[in-house]
Amino acid sequence: MNRGNKILKVKNLNKKIGDKKILDINEYSVIKDKFNFIIGANGSGKTTLLNILSFIDRDFKGEIYYKGKLLDKSEEHLELRRKFSVIWQDPYLYRGNVYDNIELPLKLRGFGKDERRKRVKNIVKKIEIEELLEQSAFTLSGGEKQKVSIARALVTEPEILFVDEATTNLDEESVRFFNSHFADLVTDDMTVFMVSHDRRQIKKLADRITYLKKGQVLVSKPAEEFNFQLLGGGIGAPVEEII
Repeated sequence: MNRGNKILKVKNLNKKIGDKKILDINEYSVIKDKFNFIIGANGSGKTTLLNILSFIDRDFKGEIYYKGKLLDKSEEHLELRRKFSVIWQDPYLYRGNVYDNIELPLKLRGFGKDERRKRVKNIVKKIEIEELLEQSAFTLSGGEKQKVSIARALVTEPEILFVDEATTNLDEESVRFFNSHFADLVTDDMTVFMVSHDRRQIKKLADRITYLKKGQVLVSKPAEEFNFQLLGGGIGAPVEEII
C-alpha cells in the first residue's frame, strides 16, 4: 500500500483522560476513497479515535498526517476541517426547519444561494425526505432526525465522512434504509471512516476493518482478509456479542 493511499495517518498516538489510558496506537491509517470500519467493544476508544482524526479533539500526544503532511495540532486547520463531515450517533439539529439545517454547512463554506438550493434539493431527493423540508427540526422522529443529519453531512460532498454508530438508536425500518442506501449516497472519491457494531453494515460496506481493544489496534486488514472467527464468531454473529 503506497503512501498516496493513506489520506490520514496517526503515529505514536496516546490519549489519556486523567490517569486512564484511552488510546495507545503505534500507527494507523485511513485509506483514501474506501470504507474504513472501526469495530471494538464499548470503551475500546473508537469514538475517541474518530474525534482525533476529524480534529475535534486535539488534546493528545503523537503525530497526525494529512496526505503525508504532518499537521500542527496547535492550529485550528479550519479549511481542512471544512473538508470533513460527521454523522453522530445522536444527531443535533439547529433551530429552524429541515431546509435550514441542511443548508447551514453550505452557508458556512461560502456557497452561493442558487448552489445551496440545488444541492439541498438533490440530497433530500436521494434520501427521500423532500416532504420534510419545511418542517421544524424539533418535531421530527428519531429516524427523520438521523436522515436530516445524513443529508447535512453529505450536502457539502466532503472529502472525508466520519460516521459514529449512526444507526444505534434507529428503528429497524430506518436501519434498513441506511444500510441499503448509504453506499449509493457516498461518491467514489469520498473516504469514509465508520464506527459500527452493525454486522450488516460491515458485511455490505466495509473495504477495510480495524479492530480496537482497550485502545490498541489488534487487527487492521482488508475486509476480505478479516477473520471474524478470531473474535469468537462468524460474520452472522452480532459484533457487540463477539467482542
